[in-house]
Amino acid sequence: MKKQLLTLFTLLFVGNLLFAQETDLDLVQFSGMVVTGDSLFPVPWVNIKIKGQNRGTTTDYYGFFSLVARKGEVVEFSAVGFKKGQYHIPDTLRTNRYSLIQIMTNDTILLKETVIYPWATKEQFKLA
Repeated sequence: MKKQLLTLFTLLFVGNLLFAQETDLDLVQFSGMVVTGDSLFPVPWVNIKIKGQNRGTTTDYYGFFSLVARKGEVVEFSAVGFKKGQYHIPDTLRTNRYSLIQIMTNDTILLKETVIYPWATKEQFKLA
C-alpha cells in the first residue's frame, strides 16, 4: 500500500514539474534601455506595458528596464513629451533573454495662450 501511494505521488509530482517546464519555454527576460532619438540621452520613467495585458514596468532614472514577457507579445512604450512606440518580441528566439535599445521621438505639443486676470481691482489693494 505504501509503495503504491509513493509511486502515485511521485508520478503526480514529476508530471507537474514536466508540465510547468513545458509552459515556461516561451517566457523571455526582456530588458534594455530607452533613449531619445536626437541625442541618445536616457529617458527616465517611461511606461512600458504588454499590449492587451495588465503587466508592465517603468524605466529607472537611467532609462533601463527589465520585465518578463512571452515570445510574440507586443510591448508598448509611452512617456510624456514623446511619441508612443511599440516593439514586437520575435517568436523565433532560441534563448530566454532578449535586449533592446528603444528610441523615443520627441512630440511637441503647442498649447493655446492663456490670460490670467486678478480677482481684485487695483483700488482694493491701495493702502489708506
